[in-house]
Amino acid sequence: MKVLTSSEMKEIDRKTIEEVGIPSLVLMENAASGVLEAILRRFPEVRRILVVAGKGNNGGDGIALSRRMKIKGIETDLYLPLGTPKGDAGLQLRIAKKVGVKVVKGKPKYNSYDLIVDALFGTGFKPPAEGVPAEVIEEINRSDAPVVAVDVPSGLSADTGTLFEPSVKADLTVTFQFPKVCHLLFPAAKRCGEVEVVDISIPNHLAEAVPRETIDVSRLVLPSRERDTYKTREGHVLIVGGSRGKTGAVVMAGKAATRTGSGLVTIGVPEGLNGIVESLVIEEMTLPLPKGDTVSYFSVDLILDLQDRFSALALGMGMGRYEEGQDIVRDIVKGWRKPLLLDADGLNNLADLGPDILKEREGVTVLTPHIGEFARLTGLPPDEITANQTEVARTFSKEWGCFVVLKGARTVVGTPEGKVWISTRGTPAMAKGGAGDVLSGILLALLGKDLDPEEALKTGVVLHGIAGEIAERRTHRESLRATDIIEAIPEAYSYIENFSRKADTIN
Repeated sequence: MKVLTSSEMKEIDRKTIEEVGIPSLVLMENAASGVLEAILRRFPEVRRILVVAGKGNNGGDGIALSRRMKIKGIETDLYLPLGTPKGDAGLQLRIAKKVGVKVVKGKPKYNSYDLIVDALFGTGFKPPAEGVPAEVIEEINRSDAPVVAVDVPSGLSADTGTLFEPSVKADLTVTFQFPKVCHLLFPAAKRCGEVEVVDISIPNHLAEAVPRETIDVSRLVLPSRERDTYKTREGHVLIVGGSRGKTGAVVMAGKAATRTGSGLVTIGVPEGLNGIVESLVIEEMTLPLPKGDTVSYFSVDLILDLQDRFSALALGMGMGRYEEGQDIVRDIVKGWRKPLLLDADGLNNLADLGPDILKEREGVTVLTPHIGEFARLTGLPPDEITANQTEVARTFSKEWGCFVVLKGARTVVGTPEGKVWISTRGTPAMAKGGAGDVLSGILLALLGKDLDPEEALKTGVVLHGIAGEIAERRTHRESLRATDIIEAIPEAYSYIENFSRKADTIN
């Protein structure tokens, strides 16, 4: 699904009405019908509902919903705290009154209702809410009744993950045709509850130019093996990193690459730590790198001389941040021709160098930062990155000609062409040390196969997220280990292979 901003949605609404010829009242009726169906599915026992409606089209959707509820035999009251609406919303109000919808005079007793519907503001609202709207939002939040938001919880901006106060705390948000940025990005997404996307007859092709899109599990490209394949055809990947006290990072990445399907995995570590790594791996091989307990500059020529043996390289996990590390990253970036993934201290050393050297790359480059690492790369505040995750990843990828896998509560994939893909899979249980190393191993394995890099990254981030969900079910949200994610990769593959598309919901 495409993910839209308020201005993009406004333009698509305009084209639907003016160019396609679907009247706005028809869209309003379709929206009300979709919200009604979602409510009846989620809250089948509801008997008394309060609809809080504003003066614009979002209010009109809510008023049309109140009429449909009343016709269904559900006791429905309507509260208009901002005054009497006009236009299409005003017409909906006149119709609603004629079928018996009661308009509440004065402040309603919120706790006397089984459900509250928030239809105060829609995608066009510019935060923050003040005055009467702010009071109404706070009154809704103080009630004990569950809340359904129409399109966007009132008080939020559709365009960002920023959490504006006050804003409605919804249990369910029903949005129309396309999710909006606030539905997906945290912390704003926490206010949306479960998000359901309903079809209101807007042609999907009108959003073709939108650069943001969620990753559809049913369309992922999985690797496949020919009957006559052999191990090197399935990819031989090299993982370089490690330092004293941090050998686990490269080990987990290596094991994840093996589980994901690499035919061969080699882990390159400083020779002083090679014995430790050898004792922790079975299927994976090791490549002792010269001199001491950290990756030294003497390793660069060896790695580049051996690159014809390998199909992809990951650099940086557990490596450390130091001046020699910057020289290593610089020369590997310039000299490695095949897919290169920079993670952890590979990124931190790159940040110390500056991203300009990425312009000298000839092959595919993948950066896998978490929010803090991306802040060091870009100089942007972490909160700004979190709230605008899709845009900052997309902008950086396009400017520097690389793929960015930006990790957070959502993981997004920015492409050199300026697109961005959003994964909705995963669990808070994955906020553990090592989970990022596992992701790097998964991505490296897929990059080392004969897959389009963009498809490999989309598949990898979803595979990682689903494996985390499976591992959480096997263990506990608090007890999950990064290695549990590795062991869940086979089941995650099976889940994707057997996936059947369900209703368009975002958790």
